[in-house]
Amino acid sequence: MPTNAEIAVKLKEIRTLMEFAGEPFFKFMAYERAAETLENAPPAAQLLAEDDLVKLPGIGKTIAGRIREIVETGTSPYYEELAAKYPPTLLEVLSVSGIGMKTAQALFAQQGIASLADLERAAEAESLVGVARLGPKSIENIKRGILAHKGRQKRTPLGRALPLAREAIAYLAAGSPADYLTYAGSLRRQEPTVGDIDLVCTSQEADRVIKRFVAWERAEAVLSEGSTKASIWLAGGLQIDLRVLPDDVYGNLLQHFTGSREHNIQLRELAVRKGLRVSENGILDVASGDNQTCRTEEEVYAALGLSYIPPEMRLGIGEIEAAANGTLPVPVALEEIRGDFHMHCTMSDGVDSLEEMIAGAAARGYAYHSISDHSWGRGRFGLNPAELRAQRAELREFGERYGIATLASAEVDIKADGSLDYDDDVLAELDIVVASVHSSTHQSRDEMTARLIRACENRFVNIIGHPTGRHSESFGGYEFDYDAVFAAAARTGTALEIDGHPSRLDLPSNLARRAKQLGCTFSLDSDAHGADQLAYVGYAVGQARRAWIETADVLNARPLEGVLAFVRSKRG
Repeated sequence: MPTNAEIAVKLKEIRTLMEFAGEPFFKFMAYERAAETLENAPPAAQLLAEDDLVKLPGIGKTIAGRIREIVETGTSPYYEELAAKYPPTLLEVLSVSGIGMKTAQALFAQQGIASLADLERAAEAESLVGVARLGPKSIENIKRGILAHKGRQKRTPLGRALPLAREAIAYLAAGSPADYLTYAGSLRRQEPTVGDIDLVCTSQEADRVIKRFVAWERAEAVLSEGSTKASIWLAGGLQIDLRVLPDDVYGNLLQHFTGSREHNIQLRELAVRKGLRVSENGILDVASGDNQTCRTEEEVYAALGLSYIPPEMRLGIGEIEAAANGTLPVPVALEEIRGDFHMHCTMSDGVDSLEEMIAGAAARGYAYHSISDHSWGRGRFGLNPAELRAQRAELREFGERYGIATLASAEVDIKADGSLDYDDDVLAELDIVVASVHSSTHQSRDEMTARLIRACENRFVNIIGHPTGRHSESFGGYEFDYDAVFAAAARTGTALEIDGHPSRLDLPSNLARRAKQLGCTFSLDSDAHGADQLAYVGYAVGQARRAWIETADVLNARPLEGVLAFVRSKRG
C-alpha cells in the first residue's frame, strides 16, 4: 500500500503533466495543494476508511477519488492517460532549474528533448541556442540546473543536513557582515528529509555576504550568484541557497522562506480576505498602498490577527485556524526535557562506556535518565539477566558520582507473539521498561497489531520504543492498526516513543499527532549509542512539535516523582 509521500509524488506528477498539456491554472494547482496537504496528514488509507479524506483542506471529491485509485492500485487511470501522451522521462526536464514550462514545451516540440540525458547532450553540443529564445546566460544556468538536479535525486536526512547548515552559518558568521543569520525552509520545520538547505540573513552589505558564501571551500559548484541571493552545490548533491535582505524585513523574510508552501498559501489567502498581500518584502495594504515591514515573525502573524505559529507547526493542517481562534497549543520545548530513557553503552551496542554515558547525561543538566541496553534476544548485543543485574548495581554508583538519578532500564524485544524477551520477575526489577520490535517485521497488519497491543497490556512495559520500526535508510516501517494500538497505549498507561535518532524519527509526526488525539503519553528520547548522540533528543522534540504535542503529554518532561508515579500506576 503506497505511503502518503508516494501518493503525493503521483499527484504532483499529475499536476505537472496537466500544465504541460495546457490545462487551466486552477485545475492543475488543485493537485499541487492536495499533494502538500496529504504529505502532512494521517495515512490516506485510514482517512479513506473513515471517510475523512474530503475533510482535509484542498481535497475535494474528484481528487479524493484519484487518491483512492492510487491507494487501491498504485496508480490512477487519469494519470496513465496523461502519461501516455509523453515520454516518461519528460518530468526530468521539467525538474531542472532554469527550465520553465514554456521552455520545456518548446524544447520538446522543436528538438524532441524529453529527458535529462537529451537536455545534457543538447547543452554540451550547444544546440540550445535560439530555442525558446535561450541565450548563452540561460544555457549556462541550465547547465548548472542539470548539476543541481543530479544532486537532488536523493533527499538528505535531517541528521546530515542540520549539521551542514550549522557549519555554513558558522563560516558566514566568522567572515561576513551577516546579521540574524539562520536556516529556514524544511530544515527549520524539522522535516525528516530535506531537498536543500535555505539560509537567510540581513545585512547592509549583502554583496560581501554573497561573496563570502560562494567562496566557501565546501562548495563544489556555484549554481547562481546575484546581488541578494546565491546558491552553491556541495559534494554529495546538497544545494544551499542564501537570501540576504535589510534588517527591517527580517521577520517577513524568515516567515516566507520557512514555509511550508501550503502554510504560506493559506496565509496569503487569509491576507487577501483582509485586503492585504503578504511577501518576503512586507505586508502590503492594497487599498492604501502602505507596506508594513516586520523585524520579527511574531509581528508578521500579529499583523494578520494570528497568534505566533512555531515553525515546526507550519504544515497547512489547521494551524492558521487554531492561531486565529486561540486554540493553537504551545508545543513542548527542548529545555523542558528533564531526562532521556533510551540510550546504549558498550555493554550492548553503544560506543561509549556506562560511565561516559552517565557523565554525558549529567552534563546535559538532566535530573534523571536510564540506560536501556538491549535484552538478551539480541544475541551479542544483549544482556542476560545476570549481566543486567550487575549493570544495575554499577549504574547506581555512577549516578551518585555524577549527581543524576540513573534508572535501571532495558530495551526489551517484543517477540513475534507479543511476549517479552525477559520474564516478569526480571522486568519487575527494572525502573523503566522500553519494549521494541526488532524481528519478524514481515508479519501481517493484524499480527503486528495484536503483537503491539499485547506488549502494551504487559504491566511492566512503560514505553513502546520506535513504534513503527522505520529506518530511513533501509525500512519504511511495518504496518499495524494505528488507532487500535494507540488506543491500547492510552488505555493501559503505556507511553509511545518518538525516537530522535536521525535514522528513525519514529513515531513520525503525522502518526504522533493522531496518537495525541487518542490520549497517548509520549517519551522523547535520543536512542543514543554514544555520549555525543545524546543531543539527538532535539530531533525527537522537533517531531513532537510538528505533532502539536504539549509539555503535559511528555513523560520525560515530568519531574522524577511524576515519572515513577506513571510507572507505579500501571504496575499496581
